[in-house]
Amino acid sequence: MKRFFLFLLFSCCLSTMSMCYALSNNAADEIDLSGNLPANKTRSLFEPAIEAFIAGQSIEVGFHFGLGTINIIIYNETGSIDYQQSIGTYAGQNLIIDISSLNEGIYTIMFVNAQGQYLSGVFEI
Repeated sequence: MKRFFLFLLFSCCLSTMSMCYALSNNAADEIDLSGNLPANKTRSLFEPAIEAFIAGQSIEVGFHFGLGTINIIIYNETGSIDYQQSIGTYAGQNLIIDISSLNEGIYTIMFVNAQGQYLSGVFEI
């Protein structure tokens, strides 16, 4: 039984690492997200609800848990919204956001649920 749990833990860690690698093979491109958006009750202490990476002309987003409907907003330094989309999320979902039309500068990306809870991070193009 102990071996089974160790195997299960190892498998979970491997799948998380593979997803992170699939999203981006360069950790320096990760967008550091912070905020108060909770995941479901089975959330791992070691796995964030959402991860986002800059990958060339796009942002690659990975949802580790179903979070319901999430509003994704990207706004620039002046506070103008440059991108907005609402999506229903599920565990293991990946999303690619095209940012090729954005000008060079500093941007904030926000992931907001229906209750107003959010995760946000700053990135530069």
